[in-house]
Amino acid sequence: MNIAKVMVNYSLNVKNVSLLSDKGRKAVWLINAASGDFILKKIPMSEGRLKFMIHSISFLTSNGVMTPSVMRTTNGREFVAKNGEYYVLFEKVYGKKPKYNQKKELAKIMSGLGQFHKASTGIEIPKNTEPSFLLGTWKDEFQRRYKQLEIWRKERILASNKNKFDEQFLLHVDSFLSQCNEAISILDASCYEPWVGNTQRNKTLCHQDFAAGNLALDKKGKLHVFDMDSLTIDLPIRDIRKILNKVMKKQSWDLTLMIEMLSYYQKTNPFSKEQYFVLIADCLFPHLFYGQVKKYYGNTEREWTEKKHLQRLKGMIAIELSKEKVLQAFKGEIDKVLK
Repeated sequence: MNIAKVMVNYSLNVKNVSLLSDKGRKAVWLINAASGDFILKKIPMSEGRLKFMIHSISFLTSNGVMTPSVMRTTNGREFVAKNGEYYVLFEKVYGKKPKYNQKKELAKIMSGLGQFHKASTGIEIPKNTEPSFLLGTWKDEFQRRYKQLEIWRKERILASNKNKFDEQFLLHVDSFLSQCNEAISILDASCYEPWVGNTQRNKTLCHQDFAAGNLALDKKGKLHVFDMDSLTIDLPIRDIRKILNKVMKKQSWDLTLMIEMLSYYQKTNPFSKEQYFVLIADCLFPHLFYGQVKKYYGNTEREWTEKKHLQRLKGMIAIELSKEKVLQAFKGEIDKVLK
């Protein structure tokens, strides 16, 4: 696509266009214009999904979340459609990526996540929009992934040509199948179902990648949130589990750090003790192990070498095994977060 054909829809005096990322269906460009810098994104989603994303950005902004504004075209539209592809132009916000190992910056990430969830509560679904819904799907997803791990286990046991990846997988898969069962049991005994029912009425957005790479601290120390492409309606626990995994992957699971992170979140969007058991269930499920195994046996990362797959698998196994004692201990420490 000739980007000039997209940019002609905006009343900007474009000086330069730089391609930042191109993954085929997704692409990002930096637009330098006389009036400032902008980010143009090619976003692979349906028009209805795109409209809901743009609506969500407006809703979040009106409730105090700092996120780049969507620029309108000369005819007032919020996106450009060309050859079945959709382009959105955002203002460019400059700032530094927050660091997980800096206490003040980690606090801003977690309190910012709490603010994000709180600001999204009550969002309406306009006509002609198509939001993503992952709400209420956890039990089915846990069970589906459990069954898939069992299928891969049986296949690799019977395989005559086992490699080092297979050996690592078979060495640990039984432990992770046990984690799956325990996570499902905790979820069944938790307040998950009534919480889902409440969220069906009130709605809450999850970012799905509220991590350092999609955040920026401006010169005043304010947190800005980027990349709303994966927004979904779900329990906020999904985002919390993902950021906990992001941070703990840098080292190993740590109870003190977990309590600290959740305490920052709790100050802006408090949960009950019962709701934290839903978090325990989601964290206990071996999402990282499953994801890494799927990349290999599902052949979704074809450019990776055997060595890279094996290294990643070993890393995920170590992280997943380090969390069990921490999550068990957290059950007795939830009150520290509630304070």
